[in-house]
Amino acid sequence: VVRMLRWEKGDKRPVGEVISVMDAENTNDAAMKEILLENGFPLEFPDDALEVAARIPDTITNEEIKKRKDVRDILTFTIDPVDAKDFDDAISIKKLKDDLYEIGIHIADVSHYVEPDNPLDKAAYQKATSVYLPDRVNPMLPEHISNVLCSLRPNEDKLTFAAIFQLTTKAEVKNYWLGRTVMHSDRRFTYEEAQDIIETKAGDHAEEILLLNELAQKMRKRRFNKGAINFSSQEVRFRLDEKGDPIGIVIKESKESHQLVEEFMLLANRYVAESISKIKIKGKPMPFPYRIHDTPDEEKLLPFIAFANKFGHKFDSSTPEAIAASFNQLLKDAHGKPEQHVLEQLGIRTMAKAKYTIENVGHYGLGFEHYCHFTSPIRRYPDVMVHRILFDVLNNKIQPDKKLEDKCKHASERERAAMEAERASN
Repeated sequence: VVRMLRWEKGDKRPVGEVISVMDAENTNDAAMKEILLENGFPLEFPDDALEVAARIPDTITNEEIKKRKDVRDILTFTIDPVDAKDFDDAISIKKLKDDLYEIGIHIADVSHYVEPDNPLDKAAYQKATSVYLPDRVNPMLPEHISNVLCSLRPNEDKLTFAAIFQLTTKAEVKNYWLGRTVMHSDRRFTYEEAQDIIETKAGDHAEEILLLNELAQKMRKRRFNKGAINFSSQEVRFRLDEKGDPIGIVIKESKESHQLVEEFMLLANRYVAESISKIKIKGKPMPFPYRIHDTPDEEKLLPFIAFANKFGHKFDSSTPEAIAASFNQLLKDAHGKPEQHVLEQLGIRTMAKAKYTIENVGHYGLGFEHYCHFTSPIRRYPDVMVHRILFDVLNNKIQPDKKLEDKCKHASERERAAMEAERASN
């Protein structure tokens, strides 16, 4: 891997420096690095970015705690994949009265640590996303920040940005609060452990997990009734030996423990977007990085409908609502049949691509009018932008960013490049 230093016009001799030498023995490693570089993801962080990261203090001052809502005494836990190290979301739960609960979605406060426009922020913006390959993560932020400083690890006090809801047992929102918190995770669950508790109805904090699961399932059902599309494609994970060679394949399934986390993240994302959408500047909506998903394109839909027809699935494409209902019916009817996975994959590709933009047209696939990404700032730059804007709004310091749409385009483009890299590596 060589970095170009200079190549003057009319000069036949470019000058470069060798950054690293790829080992011919480890073909996998070389292939993964090549995929990252081809898709425009640097393998190392620039020195000035690492220097900024190294100078960030690890301790939380009392002064900082005083500025925040202190929720350290409320039961809080994380649920993540077994091999995850960057925990960027936690859920807290507290009973208020018989049919009312306070549920907090606490997100790592990356924007507290990463200041706008410093070398670290610039490097993160350039990448705009972490890339997850079978044998490595190419992180958006240096590991010390993603896995230590901001990661919501158990039994440590952490700075977070939260959406705290008062929910009835029917999963209806009575009230909500957005702001900065200081929290303490009591337990780290893997998805498998949480799933086990849901199935056996026993284990650590079983009562709370079962209640959260019940609320999540109610929110999920309501979402599908309102026209959200129930896509669940299978994901593949590789089991690797210590050399990083694949020795097996695991099919990741979306179980109730995954849906539990997903529904509460969707809730937080939706309410953050909704609260910002109400703000007007000189009569115009305030610029904000919405996550939008357009209705399907007629031309793309026709070959899919013809293909689904071959398996006896009927499709009504008269209105966007009818399309969503047809998709859901099809996914339900095809479930467990040989054509299920090919229809799911093709269905997803028939859809418009979700993207970031300040033009809010809503999210068709989720069935939401307002939606943004707020819950993964360790691995996605748009979430960091959302946190910064939300913080300014909560402090009545609104400064609209004229370059926001360009930043959204860049984030969408980097997201696609990361997906390409992930596909190629699989």
